[in-house]
Amino acid sequence: MKGLAGRAARALAGALTRALSAASEPRVIAFLVVALGFALALLLRLAPMRWGVYLNEFDPFYEYYLAEKVLEKGGGDPLRGMAWWFSWWFNRGEKDTLFWAPKGRDLRATSQPGAAFFSATTYAILRALGLDVDLYTVHAFIPAVGAATASIFVYFLAREMWDSSAGVLASLLITCSWPFIYRTNLGAKHEGIAIPLVLLSMTLLIQSAKRGSLLRGLGAGLAMGLAVLSWGGFLYPWNLISLAVLAWLLLNPGDVKLARAYLAFVVVTDLFIAATPRFGPKTAFYSPAAFVPWLAVAASMLSLAHAMPSRRTVARMGRRTVAVVVLACAAGLVAAWWAGLLATLPGRILAVLVPVWRPVGVTTVAEHAVPTWASIYGDYGLLIPLSAFGALICGYRARRRFEDLLALLLWASSAYAASSMARLTLLLAPAVALLASAGFSELVERLLALRGTGRRYRRGRVVSGELLGLTLVILSLLLLPPLLNYRAVLATHQPPLILASSVPVVDYNYQYMDWISALEWIRANVPRGSVIATWWDYGYWISVNTLRNTTCDNATLDSKQIRKIARAFLSSEEEALRIFRELNVSYVVVFEPFLRAQVPYLGGYAYYSPAYGGIGGDLAKSYQMARWIGEDPEKYVTFGQIDSYPVLVPADTPEARNATLYHLLFVKTGRRRFFVFEPLPLTGRPLANYKGPSLTIPQPKYFKLVYASQPNEWVLVFKVEYPQAGGRP
Repeated sequence: MKGLAGRAARALAGALTRALSAASEPRVIAFLVVALGFALALLLRLAPMRWGVYLNEFDPFYEYYLAEKVLEKGGGDPLRGMAWWFSWWFNRGEKDTLFWAPKGRDLRATSQPGAAFFSATTYAILRALGLDVDLYTVHAFIPAVGAATASIFVYFLAREMWDSSAGVLASLLITCSWPFIYRTNLGAKHEGIAIPLVLLSMTLLIQSAKRGSLLRGLGAGLAMGLAVLSWGGFLYPWNLISLAVLAWLLLNPGDVKLARAYLAFVVVTDLFIAATPRFGPKTAFYSPAAFVPWLAVAASMLSLAHAMPSRRTVARMGRRTVAVVVLACAAGLVAAWWAGLLATLPGRILAVLVPVWRPVGVTTVAEHAVPTWASIYGDYGLLIPLSAFGALICGYRARRRFEDLLALLLWASSAYAASSMARLTLLLAPAVALLASAGFSELVERLLALRGTGRRYRRGRVVSGELLGLTLVILSLLLLPPLLNYRAVLATHQPPLILASSVPVVDYNYQYMDWISALEWIRANVPRGSVIATWWDYGYWISVNTLRNTTCDNATLDSKQIRKIARAFLSSEEEALRIFRELNVSYVVVFEPFLRAQVPYLGGYAYYSPAYGGIGGDLAKSYQMARWIGEDPEKYVTFGQIDSYPVLVPADTPEARNATLYHLLFVKTGRRRFFVFEPLPLTGRPLANYKGPSLTIPQPKYFKLVYASQPNEWVLVFKVEYPQAGGRP
């Protein structure tokens, strides 16, 4: 027995030793770290489930509606639903009047179906497996799960670009990246699907170029094609990869493998672009966005034909020739601008390329604002200088390695885009993770090499192991703030936007349910087929959640109709009725998250709209409404103060007193009887602690308040009371 027990103990010890030995293998460690990173990324994104499963922001509601349409048109079969989508090329013109009433919206011609396809397909598969799930929940989970896979795909990309250690660090950095988590959590929109696909596409393209695998090149195009279906921003990675290939082939015209890989990639990608109704052959082949890809195609074909000028020939051209080419390209872009050829590019794309060009359709959206460098540094911290060092290293090696050239262009272009538009800090996240990991790996490698070669520094002293160890510890500590960033956790502990009525809050106990309350009331009480006028910010919420028609929505497709709504809100009630009659409007919805201050001698509260803090309703948005119609915003809204606290108030002008929007926003309810800018009832004087314009806004004449949301009366629903025939207006 003792001998048997001894053999069993030795066998167990041997098995344990072998298991520990296998676990110490670099590949196993990398697998475990990346797997844990994926799990952590997913858990962080699912944290908002503490308040229930809700879609977040605005666009996901529309994408959910598209998923419903795909299943409806396919009779529950997502494949048939996809066939219906692409049959637009043979059966155009179908309009959905739920959006942009009364004209309606061609869903297939103005939307990307990727997010809807993923949700509908996943839903159908889960139902076929016998799981009792609903489409809404599936659609909420898809972006979160997709975004978590970025931790895996960025590992493979960094491993292909450099090595496995850089891949592990890049995976950890993107797992904890606050800007990336913030926009890709539970219920988010399509970026959570598209960005991992872009990372996969780059990885497969590099593998194809290294190994000469045509199949991987086609796979890279397929991954990018799926990103095309999901994300209008595909123009960026499509052009980025093309620019990297073009630059590389000019420097290395004999790289036939990369030329072949790129052609396989671009053929598949262009087919997806051309087949998508929203883009079509024009975007794929003869739009300004296709200019760089076409140049890369030409360079690839010349390389395959061995007709590209050699590196020596390029070197002989000299700086003067290069300068002439650059100036010619710049002159061509200016000429294209004046000729209107660039007008086909979306306004947001032009605003990124030319940051000083900011049309009103771009500036109306807060996330399109130009961020400060301080805010970008606040997002990424010490990873910014570390990634800049990585970019510098890649710059030195860019002439010798295509991977370094691609990484350098990715970092430089995404940094430029992020500095042009606040929402694009999301694009910078993968680039920072990749280049920071490359920079850190390079520093560690150089330090270890310094110790291994026994190099000496001043006065002939050998670099000690203690000094190197201390340096490595300090470098590692520099990574702790980005990895342990509290903002990443904070971003996942905010309730969905619709649940908090657009108020940024962490300590939430369902005290801001006003939009949920209003949407439930509209769905139950407003007749089907009714047209609701509202500012475009709330269009998707109302249309999708209540199935009632709205005049405009977050797509901002029809600038003329947006101007009509802005004109109606900022004009007299008579003019508003004329516009609303033209659009067949029955109800009007306005939103203002009022706060209140107690006034002891008044025996109640004075209500006000805060000027800052991210709490903004239609009063703040009336500034942009005025810009939409070419009016001076200062005629409508201005600033006041309550005990040195800035508040937004109507301007003391005829335009503000006459504006229909202000009649609706400042209507008296059972709860709100007094606003801070109003004169006191008996004395006619302003509040003692208030400084600013003092005026009285008339109550609405042709708009009847039929519902004030609960619990705060922030969302107001009015029924339009058109005069009888012969009456005014």
